[in-house]
Amino acid sequence: MPIEESDLNLQVHYKMPESLVDIVRIDKKLREQHVGTIDDYMGFYISFNNDDDRYYCTPDDAIVFGRTGADGDHFAFFTFNRSISDLEEAPVIFIQPTAFGNQVTLVARNLKDFVALFINLKEVYVLERFRFYKNKLDFMNDYNDNYMEDIKMRESDNQLIIELLKENIKGITEIDDVYEYMIESQKQIELGINNDDFA
Repeated sequence: MPIEESDLNLQVHYKMPESLVDIVRIDKKLREQHVGTIDDYMGFYISFNNDDDRYYCTPDDAIVFGRTGADGDHFAFFTFNRSISDLEEAPVIFIQPTAFGNQVTLVARNLKDFVALFINLKEVYVLERFRFYKNKLDFMNDYNDNYMEDIKMRESDNQLIIELLKENIKGITEIDDVYEYMIESQKQIELGINNDDFA
């Protein structure tokens, strides 16, 4: 009896990518040495492939790896119908169940880039806002007006987590121009998701 393509999709079992394993190690170190968690420093809890973290708008082929603790917002690897076998290579999406019409957003080409973006921006929530910016100035104004004050208040925490990320995750490439990276990523990667379908 031939195996149907849909049966193959069900048989794919993903292991945690090495970069996420490194983040778990950092989380453990933070708990032991600094009385905090990765959430305190990066803004999300690690929760790998837990069905309880899925929502009505989580794509079937997405593998959840983190949740923010706010409104069901969560990050996931997008596997393009499970055609990507190594999650290190999978694009990162941000799923926001209450952002009607904009529930699923591409935020990075892969997990290492997601970490590199955090190192540059020191904030994960700004990543979902790139769909609204008309130009780089819009991004810079929004970032300065809505995020910079809070980032400055967390300066010592940011220095610590950035140091830990750089020391513990191999292969992070610095992203100098975040705006250009995000715009190019949106051009290069078509998720094939119509957010209106969730309405």
